Amino acid sequence: MTIQALALLCLVGIAEGADKRRHTPEKMLPDDSRQALGLPGSGKPGDAIVGSDHSRQGNALEIAFSRRAGQSLRLYGYDAFAAATHATPPAFGTAQSDYLLGPGDELRVTIHGGKYDSNRRYTVNSNGDVIVDQLRPLTAAGLTLGDLRRQIEREVEITLSGHEAFVSLDGMRRMGILVTGAVARPGRHEVAGSATVFDALVAAGGVDKLGSLRDIRLVRSGSASSIDFYGLLQGGDGADPALRDGDRIVVPPIGPTVAVAGQVKRSGIFELPADGQPFRRESALALAGGSVLPGPARIVLFEISDEGAEKPVESEAGDGATTAGDRGLADGDLLLVSPAHEIRVGSVAIAGHIRHPGPRALSEVETLAGLLEGADLLPEPYLPFAILGTTDPATLARVMVPVDLQAVIDGRTDPMLNDDDTLIVLSSRDVAFLSSTAVVGLLRERGKGSAGSQSNCAGVAVLARGIAADRAGVLAGSPLARAASELLALPAPCPRVFDEHPDLLTFALKHSVLLRSGIARPGLYPVAGQADIADLARSAGGSGERLSVVDSAGAPKRKTDRQGVKRGDIVDANTPLFELGGHVRFPGMRPLAGAGTLRQALGDGTQNLAGLYPFFGVIERQDNSRMTRRLIAFSPHEVISGVSDRPLAEGDRIRLFAMDDIRTIMKAERRSERERTELEKNASETTAGLAVTSPVGRASAHEEAGSAVADLGLRSLMAEQAVIIHGAVRQPGNYPVEGRVRLELLLTAAGGMTAQADVDAIEVMSPDASPAPGTATSERRVVSLQAANGMTTEIGSGDVLRVNQIFNDREAYAVLAQGEVRRPGSFEVVRGERLSSLLVRAGGLTQEAYPAAAIFTRESARRQQAEAFTSAARNLDRELAMILMKPDPPPAAQMSQARQLSDELRKAQPAGRITVEADPAMLAVHPELDVVLEAGDRIYFPKRSLTVTVAGEVLAPASLQFKSDKTVSQYLSEAGGLTQYADSSRIFVLQPDGSARPLRISSWNHSATFIAPGSTIIVPRDPEPFEFFKFAQNIGSLLTQLSVSAAAVKVLSGDWGGRN
Repeated sequence: MTIQALALLCLVGIAEGADKRRHTPEKMLPDDSRQALGLPGSGKPGDAIVGSDHSRQGNALEIAFSRRAGQSLRLYGYDAFAAATHATPPAFGTAQSDYLLGPGDELRVTIHGGKYDSNRRYTVNSNGDVIVDQLRPLTAAGLTLGDLRRQIEREVEITLSGHEAFVSLDGMRRMGILVTGAVARPGRHEVAGSATVFDALVAAGGVDKLGSLRDIRLVRSGSASSIDFYGLLQGGDGADPALRDGDRIVVPPIGPTVAVAGQVKRSGIFELPADGQPFRRESALALAGGSVLPGPARIVLFEISDEGAEKPVESEAGDGATTAGDRGLADGDLLLVSPAHEIRVGSVAIAGHIRHPGPRALSEVETLAGLLEGADLLPEPYLPFAILGTTDPATLARVMVPVDLQAVIDGRTDPMLNDDDTLIVLSSRDVAFLSSTAVVGLLRERGKGSAGSQSNCAGVAVLARGIAADRAGVLAGSPLARAASELLALPAPCPRVFDEHPDLLTFALKHSVLLRSGIARPGLYPVAGQADIADLARSAGGSGERLSVVDSAGAPKRKTDRQGVKRGDIVDANTPLFELGGHVRFPGMRPLAGAGTLRQALGDGTQNLAGLYPFFGVIERQDNSRMTRRLIAFSPHEVISGVSDRPLAEGDRIRLFAMDDIRTIMKAERRSERERTELEKNASETTAGLAVTSPVGRASAHEEAGSAVADLGLRSLMAEQAVIIHGAVRQPGNYPVEGRVRLELLLTAAGGMTAQADVDAIEVMSPDASPAPGTATSERRVVSLQAANGMTTEIGSGDVLRVNQIFNDREAYAVLAQGEVRRPGSFEVVRGERLSSLLVRAGGLTQEAYPAAAIFTRESARRQQAEAFTSAARNLDRELAMILMKPDPPPAAQMSQARQLSDELRKAQPAGRITVEADPAMLAVHPELDVVLEAGDRIYFPKRSLTVTVAGEVLAPASLQFKSDKTVSQYLSEAGGLTQYADSSRIFVLQPDGSARPLRISSWNHSATFIAPGSTIIVPRDPEPFEFFKFAQNIGSLLTQLSVSAAAVKVLSGDWGGRN
């Protein structure tokens, strides 16, 4: 036996182990890999091999190996990054004792024992020191948490006799790590102080599939070390070193790779070690988890020669042979593993529409009849056609053979079975899918449309590729295919059998007969050889009487007899027919003799489904002499009620619509002109004209997405005859009508009027009945529904109906009054109502109220302030990105502060406070100060305060006792003084009414500044660390605004003693 034959047997063995039945390798692939390999049977064309989140489209390496292996292969190890969305630092206070401390770490030090008891947080400063109360400064940077804990314990023991110290980590510092190379998001990333290399890679989005996992480089202090992640991924003691601030990680391109496929526990593509040592076959099999089944395995190594050709070399696992010679495995090598011996022999299988599918012993069921005996068919099996999968003895290839199950059950035939045969039984629902939207759309488009690429059915995808590859084939250019493309198709879910056996759909279509009329369910029906027309017609809901085989134009070719029909035949009724379709209870063909008019066809309306649209239906009529189609509109409501009627002709198709269909179609009609032009262009390229040769006609656009021309024709007709309804109705939109419709009926179709509708002011704009030549004019009239003839006013095509709303002076949302008012709560207000009116309704102020400090917030002001903060944060981020690209960026500490400021700006929650006069006495004297209320306004009256608050960059922010003679400097001194980050030149006071006033603090400024009770002295942060920004002059004002916003939010939240 040749090496090539052994390789083929190896592939067959792989497929056999996957499904326990022998199939060709291509059929055994999942949808994603079949598409990636370009093999038949993909359910999702356009999708590549599904990889990790970092590479959803299979890259060239995965596709190349998968094509060679005949199965989906993915690069090993990259899914580990998809499992983690971000690095998770350890919980504060529970860090390991070997955690290395640095500037920015926060420690919780608890001293217990008597006089010096304390429990405080301390931060390691930029010099690396930590200063604990009552102790001398200690150097913390570079020490582990355990070392510092012991040092503090000794210091407490020496300095504070009789006291104990307990030290834990209370806040972990952030480090900036630069990650470059083949990662999803290269750049500088912030990670926790305990982060490892893996954490930093996760923060960078993970290693891309073009990057190496074997040679990740960690650059520290100018020297680089290599990290192999495979040991870590295998669950061993692989290296994952901890990071230090300033480290750099470089992910180089992926190195040489090999693949292991077939009967292994973890097939995949593996990167070779970067150390250059020979990588043996046994090592590759170990990475793949070893063989799936115990016992000997056949291994075929596919090497790539110097000329680029693939050379197979066979061996068995455990024979000690070094298949790749002394050099070990090389870049591009592929190992295929399969069982050395046949696993199952002497069996057959049955699948599909049966109660007990599965394998059977060939010795017990030697024929098809014996196989069917114990299978127990489910209800509604399709007996004229089944599929027997068998092996061609001449070529050893798997082939499909059609089987007439009815003949087998009747005893007219009973073929013998062979080893590994599989019988697939179809249901009537499976066969109905052959005439569904997805299949008929492909036949209509001859493989050029998007129906196949957008389907999630594997069989449809295979059919699409087959039609596109053979435009003159049976399913593209034959009379049956052209006639079948005119079927009225309905959407249907893809049967499981066509997903599990993708080639089966194409095989069934190639053996189909088209029953076009004379039966209840026209469509494509597969047959095995010649079929009895009566049996076939019963499967389609007919009797088989008065049927003839015709050509594609409908001309009779021969009458059917007991010899039956064969694949490719087109069968029509001998009697004239019309078709009733759409939103009806029983769609299908009807004899014209029994219903010669539209009213007779529709009856009394009892056969219509609920939700029928009453004002518009369509008759599609074919003019064979002109080879054109006409769309004739009618009103189902008028026809059923006996007001109008119309005679029918042979081949007419009556189409009724659901209310939801009308709304969906008319919404699509309102798309942009650019999209409409593009759709018309595509339609002109898809179909040459509107000519239809079949008396059945074409499918509707809302039922069949593939017919762009019918879609445009129907939409155009609906748009021409639409009434536009908008305003105070529950379902505004375009509603096509035929003739004149009463106003009350149209309003009902639009969901009825809302409670705010003005029934006396309904505007109707109608096109002028006799405009001047070359012009189009309209006339407008106002209708009152309370008038004598208001509800019976008739509306026609092209009218525009506007239901006006009554005027309502009430604001949409209530206004909230809280605090020191006598009746706090929500109050509905009318437009133009002022604050003084609200205060009267709230019962006035209490004696403890402090109106000068009233807090008035407005939603529009809050949105403006929030947008200003967000815009400033975006500008800051943009500047940071540009500065990082410079060769000499600012110090890391300044960059960290800038990032912190950006975060604060984004997280800032402005209160939306505006300054108003809220004292009722002042409002009575100065009515011009009385603010007009808006929906959602809130006002809060605090109690009269005897404190002054100091906030911002002071050592001990606090609320201090008010004294009229106390100076600003005294208040600041009582708050502990300024911090090192304070901007003394921008200190200001936030007065009780919300207005701000700058303060001048200097040694030569001796003028007294009065600070009113309830005021807040705010010390902003110094903008000096941000001077490297282009807009550094604005940083100071941003910091001031942040301070004001934070102070206002604190007052509103009650943190300073206020009441909500």
